[in-house]
Amino acid sequence: MSTEFNIGFDYSHKNKLIIEDPGFNDFIEFFFNSNLKLGKIEAGLTYEKLSAYNVFIIGVPIAEEYLTPEEIGDMVKYVQDGGSLLIVADRGGDYENKSNLNDLTEYFGVKINSDHLFEKINETEISPRVKINQFAKHFITREIDTIIHSGGCTLEIDKSVENDSIDVNPIAFSPEESIWHKLFNGETWTEEELSKQPIIAAVHYYLGKVVIIGNLSIFSNLHDSYGIHASDNFKMVSNIISWLQNKAHSKEAQLSQPIYTTVPIEQDMFYWIKRKLDEGRWQNIQELINFALKVIKFRLKKQESEEE
Repeated sequence: MSTEFNIGFDYSHKNKLIIEDPGFNDFIEFFFNSNLKLGKIEAGLTYEKLSAYNVFIIGVPIAEEYLTPEEIGDMVKYVQDGGSLLIVADRGGDYENKSNLNDLTEYFGVKINSDHLFEKINETEISPRVKINQFAKHFITREIDTIIHSGGCTLEIDKSVENDSIDVNPIAFSPEESIWHKLFNGETWTEEELSKQPIIAAVHYYLGKVVIIGNLSIFSNLHDSYGIHASDNFKMVSNIISWLQNKAHSKEAQLSQPIYTTVPIEQDMFYWIKRKLDEGRWQNIQELINFALKVIKFRLKKQESEEE
């Protein structure tokens, strides 16, 4: 699969998560700061259009703008051949958002529940801002202590789809106490207690990857108490994108394909790097960091050789 752009967005199904929405400025700025190229697909998803992207984002389709069987088939083939999907759902799932994401996610062993996750503060008060601190060990959850899952829904995992080429993993879960959800059961809304229900799933599907998350607000910059800047939300988002970007299926790919990661840089070092870039010695931060790592690697290997 030859990709022209790094990140693509679905503009064919009235998605809530789009590049121009100011509520997601910081999420989009993260891509620009990482020197990732962005694009969009309008007027229908096809395998040919999808193949231009390394990662494709479907951000909460609404208003009965349903995925067609042909689009679903092309997206499954896109992932099977090495593409990555980030599928974002929101509270109420398919029922409340008038979407059919489950027709796609069922191929990856995940069902998006039509529910609202909330925490009971006391007998009369509830909060949709649920603190998540139950995680499975995974690249995406590394260095994550707590995220805020606000106004979101839950997932169900179907392990029966797994085989030698399909691996389905729930990686973040609702807490074990004081958590409830309001669920549409096909006829009416009911409320029931809930414990350790998945909210994020990571899937290896043949040569590609899929992440499914039941929460749109984690990408938002509208409020620091629940959006991308709350708790470890930004780290979680950056880990998701890094994991989806990083795919190497051969020795040749490992040598030629970069791994995208996000690490904190001390402020004085960051501004020193910027000055060096302004001087024109390196084209971008990646080139400078990779040069520095090669120097360190060379010197360490030389030192180890001398010690022997």
